[in-house]
Amino acid sequence: MIRPAKHLNLNTCVLRVASKLLARLQRERICRFNELRDSLSALGEDADVVFLPTVHFLYLLGRVEYHPQTDSFEYLQPQKDSAA
Repeated sequence: MIRPAKHLNLNTCVLRVASKLLARLQRERICRFNELRDSLSALGEDADVVFLPTVHFLYLLGRVEYHPQTDSFEYLQPQKDSAA
């Protein structure tokens, strides 16, 4: 669960890293696994630790799709609700 804690580093929390990854994926649409992980190097070593939980979070939200053949992630557009 994502809950704030007293000692939470806001620069490397799952939500911050997710926003960085989504921004890159929106620009490039498809990005290889290593390139996506390396794009977080500016956030420090802690960002590498939170990379996989962040990818899992984005996958559960339906925002990314993983393609094992090419070892890459694809950005998925959010679905428009037709009932609204």
